[in-house]
Amino acid sequence: MQLLILFIGKNEQFDQNKLVDIVKNIPGIENIREGEFVGSILEFEFREGEDFTTVRLSGDRETISISELGDASLKIALSIQKRYPQPIITVDSDYCFELVLDKINSLEQVRQKILESSYQTVS
Repeated sequence: MQLLILFIGKNEQFDQNKLVDIVKNIPGIENIREGEFVGSILEFEFREGEDFTTVRLSGDRETISISELGDASLKIALSIQKRYPQPIITVDSDYCFELVLDKINSLEQVRQKILESSYQTVS
């Protein structure tokens, strides 16, 4: 399963309380859970129509992982960035791209940036 991974910077932590406040105000968020889970301390789901993704804040609060790379995953990443006070960097779990989300405003724009920044194999 591919993941979208969000982080602020090396050894920088997300503010868990701020993140909870942010996600409570995003339409489509379901099942917010805080606690000691395997590898995470905060989990929630984001649903838009039939598209669904799970979001987890790591135990060290340095990364947010978002399951899959579909529209729901990209939309929740953009929604968090729009509300979070620091620029957020995203990479996919295969390290095919790295983007800073703070200047990306739409799903179409993030898709285009992924295509532009994806590593190319030249034959």
